[in-house]
Amino acid sequence: MAAGIAEDVIEVEVNYNDSRVIVFAATPQPENPTSGIAVALVGPIVPHRMIQRTATGEERIEFVGAPQVFAIGAEPVVTASVSPETMIEAGLNAQATALPRLDQLLSPELRSWREAFVDLKMEQGLYTFGDADFRRFEGGLRRASIGLPVNAPPGEYSVRAVAFRDGRVVGEARQDFKLARTGLDETLFDLSRQHGLIYGFVAVLLGVVAGGIGAWFGRK
Repeated sequence: MAAGIAEDVIEVEVNYNDSRVIVFAATPQPENPTSGIAVALVGPIVPHRMIQRTATGEERIEFVGAPQVFAIGAEPVVTASVSPETMIEAGLNAQATALPRLDQLLSPELRSWREAFVDLKMEQGLYTFGDADFRRFEGGLRRASIGLPVNAPPGEYSVRAVAFRDGRVVGEARQDFKLARTGLDETLFDLSRQHGLIYGFVAVLLGVVAGGIGAWFGRK
């Protein structure tokens, strides 16, 4: 299976609203009514820690690697014919991509932790499901468009295209791209992540300045 993306670098500026990654994939032949593809946009992979406060104290889990962004879409035939177990084996299940420490791998609470992790990412708008558009062309060529979240962090991403037939994986391809923030947006983003106190001071200062300018013009 061959696949490619329209851009391998996406630059994000201050006025960034959203972006869509365009994937072109040539699927294996021959096809039948159960043939279809799924695409997933994943990255960057970083450690995550979660804390749950209970009546008896705090419970913690550490994922040594999990995507900060996970967006997936599939053609209807894939959704109807492919089992959840096959999607997990294909690396297209968001919960299964959260990898715990070895000593927590057999924890009976792992599934609950993973579900909570995905729910949190969905609330943040970083995990999305079903936000993809597909178009078929002659000869097995597909065009897939999948959304990149507005608040996606900069870093290395990958787009995976997986072809299915009769409920089984028959081909897959992967393409990498880089999300880079530029200009003032890059400066503010770095401050917010690496120097929270300075970022807070700058944000307050900008608010005071903007408010003062507005008040001055109001008096005029």
